[in-house]
Amino acid sequence: MPFAQVQMNDYAVVIHAGNDAWTWQVMDFEARVAASGEAPDRESAWRSGLFAAGAVGSLARIGRRL
Repeated sequence: MPFAQVQMNDYAVVIHAGNDAWTWQVMDFEARVAASGEAPDRESAWRSGLFAAGAVGSLARIGRRL
């Protein structure tokens, strides 16, 4: 079960508490994972996830223009 979730543009950022680290995932609205990773603490997981969501969203917009 996710610890927390927030939506950013066309993606959702979900973080989970693990045993030794926090994991984050960036998912589209069809629940496909676009990016994921680990962080040492909750705040780092949020920052990494939100940054990745912004980057994935920007790349998707560029791809649609081409």
